[in-house]
Amino acid sequence: MGKKLRNKKKKPQERHDPGHYRRRNNFDPQTSNAERVDKIEEKSGNDLISKLPDDVLQHIISLLPPRDAVRTSFLSTRWRDIWKAGLETTEKDGSVDEIFREIGLLTSDQEFSSVLGLMKHCRRLRFNFGHSGFLLATIMSSGTLHLDFHSKKYRFPTDFDLLWTSTYDSLWLWFPLHDPYISPVSSYKFIKCLHLIAVTNLTSDAVSSMLSEFRYLHSLIIRECHGLHSLRIDIGSFFSKLTILNCLQLKSLHIKSNKIDKFRFRGLLPSFTCESSRYTYSFGLADAMLDFRGGPGYDHFTDKHSESLISAIGSSRILTLCRWTFESMIKWHPRPTQLRPPTFEFPLLEELQWIDHEVDEHSVDCLIFFLKRCPSLQKLYINIDPTSYGRLRTRKCPDQDYEWERLVYLKVVQLEGVMKDCDRNLLANRLLDVVGKKTKIIAKSYENRVWKLEEMCLSPLLEEGMKHYMFVEANEEDSDKLCSKHSHADL
Repeated sequence: MGKKLRNKKKKPQERHDPGHYRRRNNFDPQTSNAERVDKIEEKSGNDLISKLPDDVLQHIISLLPPRDAVRTSFLSTRWRDIWKAGLETTEKDGSVDEIFREIGLLTSDQEFSSVLGLMKHCRRLRFNFGHSGFLLATIMSSGTLHLDFHSKKYRFPTDFDLLWTSTYDSLWLWFPLHDPYISPVSSYKFIKCLHLIAVTNLTSDAVSSMLSEFRYLHSLIIRECHGLHSLRIDIGSFFSKLTILNCLQLKSLHIKSNKIDKFRFRGLLPSFTCESSRYTYSFGLADAMLDFRGGPGYDHFTDKHSESLISAIGSSRILTLCRWTFESMIKWHPRPTQLRPPTFEFPLLEELQWIDHEVDEHSVDCLIFFLKRCPSLQKLYINIDPTSYGRLRTRKCPDQDYEWERLVYLKVVQLEGVMKDCDRNLLANRLLDVVGKKTKIIAKSYENRVWKLEEMCLSPLLEEGMKHYMFVEANEEDSDKLCSKHSHADL
């Protein structure tokens, strides 16, 4: 104890001499301000830039080349993280073409790509164009580029088209891409995923021109492009995923690719045609979200469009489909006969989200007709949305004399949306005729209440073999275990 107290005692000179700290820091109150500044400059080696505020230093760093910006982190502890904030956000002015040219120069630089990897973050660039429009470009270290356009919103936007074609030939794949004398050069060779948000007619030409440079793009996501009238994609071998969300004016969509296997769409059904760019390959989507609950985006649904949709989803493993869309395909497809076997077969489908606007005998018949063609189905999600589109009924599903087996691989059926008790019971009773014995049927409300269908024994006097089922509400602990999400639920 005495040793600790002795260590805490200060020296008499330090305790009684008030000028001790000033002398230790070489501070003399009688020294003029000019002399003190001279001493500071002499001591710091004329390092006045370190005295600037952080926001000023970040702006200066944003003007440096990426490699030089990273080297500033070795100056001192204070500079260790300033370069990250300096490269994170930059604001510049220019035309849309100049903006894309600068983004292309940044993303084609291998040095810049390595800097983003060091940041483990993203860089945001703001470009001002026109009178009040601006573009927020976010470049992420994972090779993802977000282009979010902000401009004046019009009640009736002007229609425009987007065209994405590439002169990149698939034969280039047989040559090493690192050889500058053989492989083509792309300005955006490090970008694998592109997000286009709120493109308008003012920027559509520049965007189409920019898209032709994305020769190694794997994924394209288009969101909320008001006024987008038609989209045509004719791309090479790298592109494999297309997502279009809430582009409500889109009337025509044409896809030509030899590798695309994931397609997610939410909006009005456009005139949809798809084909393979190689004659030896058929166009098929392993993952397809056809969320056309808003209805058709045009007046004429022909057999050509029906064939495109059927061929696209025939080999799907994950599928979202509206009942009215499937009924439209049935309407324009010829009836099966002895010489013409049924083509509505989904042998690989494992996960299905079925969207409908009501529950009645006809809608359940259509669902059962579809399920009988899915022998490998494992998960079924039925979403009842009263606000979704419901077309006039055309004809009954041609389900006579069709050989089918019970869905023995189906593990769970989840009923969601707005349903009355009688609707829920109708669905459950009809599903019991096609599902396996071990299939769990669960119902979930908007209030997150969960019910599970269970077999009830009402009386031992009932005839042997008679069964009665009833929905029993699950407790909170079991609710999370019973319920799951469809693969397209969070899009």
